[in-house]
Amino acid sequence: MEEKINPTELELNEFIHIINEISGIDLNEKRNILALKLSKFVLGTRSKTFAEFLSKLKINRQLKQDTLDFVTIGETYFLRELAQLKEIIFYIKSLEKHVNILSAPCSSGEEVYSIAILAAQNFIKDLTITGIDINSNVIEKAKIGQYQGRTLHRLSESEKRRFFNNTQEIFTINKQELCRCNFELCNVFEDKFLRLNKFDIIVSRNMIIYFDYDSKIKLMERFYKILSDRGRLYIGNADLVPENPFFRKVFSSHGAYYEKI
Repeated sequence: MEEKINPTELELNEFIHIINEISGIDLNEKRNILALKLSKFVLGTRSKTFAEFLSKLKINRQLKQDTLDFVTIGETYFLRELAQLKEIIFYIKSLEKHVNILSAPCSSGEEVYSIAILAAQNFIKDLTITGIDINSNVIEKAKIGQYQGRTLHRLSESEKRRFFNNTQEIFTINKQELCRCNFELCNVFEDKFLRLNKFDIIVSRNMIIYFDYDSKIKLMERFYKILSDRGRLYIGNADLVPENPFFRKVFSSHGAYYEKI
């Protein structure tokens, strides 16, 4: 019989609390699926009981990272929410200066490279895009820049030819065609986040939706600190930003964004 380590209700609550403290992610709505998936993961950490795993999780930095990688596996693809990406490009052109963009979270790099591709098509070169994510696996994938399958389905054949090198259905980003794209492992609630840079544009899509109310407010304060005074924050269609003292929503003919109060 396959060995299992299932958490008690109290242990599962403690696990959800620890993840929330580290990352702001609220896993309460996923607790049933989580309880089923956790056993195999915990066994892989060589813990004999769930209580032992929780004790290790509180002090072991690598285990914290491995656990965050486990709970933050997401799916994305090139040119996702394209209308908003085009609005971002429109705004970049209007600035007529070097523009710093932050993509948080950047997942495996599709959003960063999508903005870079659209910028290249619009003859924008004076641009730096920084992608950050809490998941170490997706950051490594973003740095390598190799893709295949569904993630490419919105790209035209001419875009694939220009911006990728293709070998046996694996498409590798042709970085020479694009602006500077950097990727860093970074938690938005760590001190490192506030030291990244000042950004003219922050793109944060499909992350806020997973945060509880307090974490959303804390995130808005941190975005406020690293966004330039006339900068813009763009969020995903599914994300909801609660009323806060840092940002107000602005509606334009091209879409909606947030600016500093």
